[in-house]
Amino acid sequence: MIGYVPAQLPEGDIELDTDVERFLAHPRYWLMFALPWPAAEPNADMAEAAYAIAPPTVSGRQRDRLLSDAVDLLGFTEVYAREHPDLRVVWLTDVTRWLEWEKGSSWSDLGVDWENALTELTAQPLLGMYMTISHRAYLHLGNTARRFEVQYTDGRSELLADDERRAVHEAFTRKLEADWPAYIRGMVRSGRLTIR
Repeated sequence: MIGYVPAQLPEGDIELDTDVERFLAHPRYWLMFALPWPAAEPNADMAEAAYAIAPPTVSGRQRDRLLSDAVDLLGFTEVYAREHPDLRVVWLTDVTRWLEWEKGSSWSDLGVDWENALTELTAQPLLGMYMTISHRAYLHLGNTARRFEVQYTDGRSELLADDERRAVHEAFTRKLEADWPAYIRGMVRSGRLTIR
Protein backbone atom coordinates (compact mmCIF):
# COMPACT_ATOMS: atom_id res chain seq x y z
CA MET A 1 0.00 0.00 0.00
CA ILE A 2 1.19 3.51 -0.80
CA GLY A 3 0.39 6.26 1.67
CA TYR A 4 1.32 9.86 2.28
CA VAL A 5 1.33 12.54 4.94
CA PRO A 6 0.49 16.04 3.64
CA ALA A 7 3.19 18.70 3.96
CA GLN A 8 2.00 21.73 5.92
CA LEU A 9 2.81 25.39 6.09
CA PRO A 10 2.62 26.92 9.55
CA GLU A 11 -0.90 28.09 10.34
CA GLY A 12 -1.89 31.39 11.95
CA ASP A 13 -0.59 34.91 11.41
CA ILE A 14 2.97 35.08 10.12
CA GLU A 15 5.00 38.22 9.68
CA LEU A 16 6.58 38.36 6.25
CA ASP A 17 10.26 37.76 6.79
CA THR A 18 13.15 36.46 4.78
CA ASP A 19 12.60 32.88 5.98
CA VAL A 20 8.99 32.78 4.76
CA GLU A 21 9.80 34.53 1.52
CA ARG A 22 12.75 32.17 1.01
CA PHE A 23 10.46 29.18 1.67
CA LEU A 24 8.00 30.38 -0.96
CA ALA A 25 10.64 31.50 -3.46
CA HIS A 26 12.80 28.38 -3.16
CA PRO A 27 10.48 25.42 -2.56
CA ARG A 28 11.92 21.96 -2.05
CA TYR A 29 10.37 20.89 -5.36
CA TRP A 30 7.81 21.82 -8.01
CA LEU A 31 5.15 19.70 -9.67
CA MET A 32 4.98 20.27 -13.40
CA PHE A 33 2.44 18.91 -15.85
CA ALA A 34 1.39 19.32 -19.46
CA LEU A 35 -1.65 21.34 -20.46
CA PRO A 36 -3.48 20.71 -23.74
CA TRP A 37 -1.45 21.84 -26.75
CA PRO A 38 -3.33 24.73 -28.41
CA ALA A 39 -5.75 23.26 -30.94
CA ALA A 40 -5.68 26.50 -32.94
CA GLU A 41 -1.92 26.06 -33.58
CA PRO A 42 -1.21 22.31 -33.62
CA ASN A 43 2.06 22.77 -35.55
CA ALA A 44 3.47 25.59 -33.42
CA ASP A 45 7.05 25.12 -32.27
CA MET A 46 6.35 26.75 -28.88
CA ALA A 47 3.20 27.12 -26.78
CA GLU A 48 2.05 27.93 -23.26
CA ALA A 49 1.37 24.27 -22.58
CA ALA A 50 2.80 23.48 -19.15
CA TYR A 51 1.99 24.46 -15.58
CA ALA A 52 4.12 24.30 -12.45
CA ILE A 53 3.10 24.59 -8.81
CA ALA A 54 5.09 24.24 -5.59
CA PRO A 55 3.25 21.62 -3.49
CA PRO A 56 5.33 22.27 -0.34
CA THR A 57 3.87 25.79 -0.25
CA VAL A 58 0.23 24.63 -0.31
CA SER A 59 -1.04 25.26 3.23
CA GLY A 60 -3.37 23.01 5.19
CA ARG A 61 -6.18 25.54 4.71
CA GLN A 62 -5.66 25.50 0.95
CA ARG A 63 -5.64 21.68 0.89
CA ASP A 64 -8.89 21.64 2.89
CA ARG A 65 -10.56 23.54 0.02
CA LEU A 66 -9.28 21.21 -2.72
CA LEU A 67 -11.20 18.27 -4.13
CA SER A 68 -10.01 14.93 -2.78
CA ASP A 69 -8.49 13.95 -6.16
CA ALA A 70 -6.20 17.00 -6.04
CA VAL A 71 -5.26 16.37 -2.40
CA ASP A 72 -4.44 12.75 -3.16
CA LEU A 73 -2.43 13.64 -6.27
CA LEU A 74 -0.39 16.14 -4.22
CA GLY A 75 0.07 13.53 -1.50
CA PHE A 76 1.44 10.86 -3.80
CA THR A 77 3.63 13.47 -5.48
CA GLU A 78 5.06 14.25 -2.03
CA VAL A 79 5.86 10.57 -1.45
CA TYR A 80 7.59 10.46 -4.84
CA ALA A 81 9.54 13.65 -4.06
CA ARG A 82 10.71 12.21 -0.73
CA GLU A 83 11.91 9.05 -2.47
CA HIS A 84 13.70 11.15 -5.12
CA PRO A 85 15.16 14.07 -3.12
CA ASP A 86 17.61 14.94 -5.90
CA LEU A 87 14.76 16.06 -8.19
CA ARG A 88 13.69 19.71 -7.86
CA VAL A 89 11.06 19.40 -10.59
CA VAL A 90 8.70 16.43 -10.44
CA TRP A 91 6.67 15.78 -13.53
CA LEU A 92 3.24 14.23 -13.21
CA THR A 93 4.48 11.59 -15.65
CA ASP A 94 7.39 10.81 -13.29
CA VAL A 95 4.88 10.00 -10.55
CA THR A 96 2.68 8.03 -12.96
CA ARG A 97 5.65 5.95 -14.13
CA TRP A 98 6.79 5.38 -10.53
CA LEU A 99 3.33 4.21 -9.50
CA GLU A 100 3.17 1.75 -12.37
CA TRP A 101 6.78 0.63 -12.76
CA GLU A 102 7.92 0.55 -9.13
CA LYS A 103 4.75 0.29 -7.05
CA GLY A 104 2.62 -1.90 -9.31
CA SER A 105 -0.26 0.56 -9.10
CA SER A 106 -1.94 3.34 -11.02
CA TRP A 107 -3.96 6.49 -10.40
CA SER A 108 -7.07 4.46 -11.16
CA ASP A 109 -6.09 1.71 -8.68
CA LEU A 110 -5.65 4.44 -6.04
CA GLY A 111 -9.05 5.95 -6.83
CA VAL A 112 -7.54 9.22 -8.07
CA ASP A 113 -9.00 10.96 -11.12
CA TRP A 114 -5.76 12.69 -12.13
CA GLU A 115 -7.43 14.73 -14.89
CA ASN A 116 -9.96 16.11 -12.41
CA ALA A 117 -7.09 16.79 -9.99
CA LEU A 118 -5.13 18.81 -12.57
CA THR A 119 -8.21 20.81 -13.51
CA GLU A 120 -8.68 21.60 -9.82
CA LEU A 121 -5.03 22.57 -9.28
CA THR A 122 -5.04 25.01 -12.21
CA ALA A 123 -8.36 26.55 -11.12
CA GLN A 124 -7.45 27.24 -7.48
CA PRO A 125 -5.55 30.31 -6.21
CA LEU A 126 -2.29 28.42 -5.62
CA LEU A 127 1.16 29.69 -6.46
CA GLY A 128 1.54 28.50 -10.02
CA MET A 129 3.27 29.43 -13.22
CA TYR A 130 2.24 28.84 -16.81
CA MET A 131 5.22 27.93 -18.97
CA THR A 132 5.89 28.29 -22.66
CA ILE A 133 7.64 25.15 -23.88
CA SER A 134 8.77 23.60 -27.15
CA HIS A 135 6.70 20.91 -28.78
CA ARG A 136 9.58 18.47 -28.37
CA ALA A 137 9.79 19.16 -24.62
CA TYR A 138 6.00 18.74 -24.50
CA LEU A 139 6.33 15.23 -25.92
CA HIS A 140 8.71 14.31 -23.08
CA LEU A 141 6.62 16.03 -20.39
CA GLY A 142 3.55 13.99 -21.34
CA ASN A 143 5.29 10.64 -21.89
CA THR A 144 4.62 7.74 -19.51
CA ALA A 145 5.74 4.94 -21.87
CA ARG A 146 8.88 2.84 -21.46
CA ARG A 147 9.46 3.08 -25.22
CA PHE A 148 8.10 6.21 -26.87
CA GLU A 149 8.05 6.33 -30.65
CA VAL A 150 6.88 9.53 -32.30
CA GLN A 151 5.19 9.22 -35.70
CA TYR A 152 5.44 12.32 -37.90
CA THR A 153 2.93 13.28 -40.60
CA ASP A 154 5.60 12.96 -43.31
CA GLY A 155 5.99 9.25 -42.51
CA ARG A 156 9.14 9.52 -40.40
CA SER A 157 9.34 8.16 -36.89
CA GLU A 158 11.84 8.27 -34.05
CA LEU A 159 12.29 6.97 -30.55
CA LEU A 160 12.59 9.62 -27.87
CA ALA A 161 15.52 8.71 -25.65
CA ASP A 162 15.66 8.79 -21.86
CA ASP A 163 18.87 10.86 -22.08
CA GLU A 164 16.94 13.60 -23.87
CA ARG A 165 14.13 13.32 -21.31
CA ARG A 166 16.68 13.89 -18.51
CA ALA A 167 18.12 16.88 -20.39
CA VAL A 168 14.64 18.40 -20.75
CA HIS A 169 14.04 17.77 -17.05
CA GLU A 170 17.28 19.58 -16.18
CA ALA A 171 16.41 22.50 -18.46
CA PHE A 172 13.02 22.94 -16.75
CA THR A 173 14.74 22.79 -13.37
CA ARG A 174 17.16 25.57 -14.34
CA LYS A 175 14.27 27.64 -15.73
CA LEU A 176 12.14 27.33 -12.61
CA GLU A 177 15.10 27.95 -10.30
CA ALA A 178 15.79 31.15 -12.26
CA ASP A 179 12.22 32.43 -12.78
CA TRP A 180 10.23 31.30 -9.73
CA PRO A 181 12.00 33.50 -7.11
CA ALA A 182 11.39 36.64 -9.18
CA TYR A 183 7.75 35.60 -9.64
CA ILE A 184 7.31 35.22 -5.86
CA ARG A 185 9.10 38.50 -5.09
CA GLY A 186 6.88 40.26 -7.63
CA MET A 187 3.75 38.76 -6.08
CA VAL A 188 4.83 39.84 -2.57
CA ARG A 189 5.91 43.35 -3.61
CA SER A 190 2.67 43.96 -5.53
CA GLY A 191 0.52 42.78 -2.62
CA ARG A 192 -1.02 39.93 -4.63
CA LEU A 193 0.62 37.49 -2.21
CA THR A 194 0.20 38.10 1.49
CA ILE A 195 1.21 35.91 4.41
CA ARG A 196 -1.23 35.52 7.30
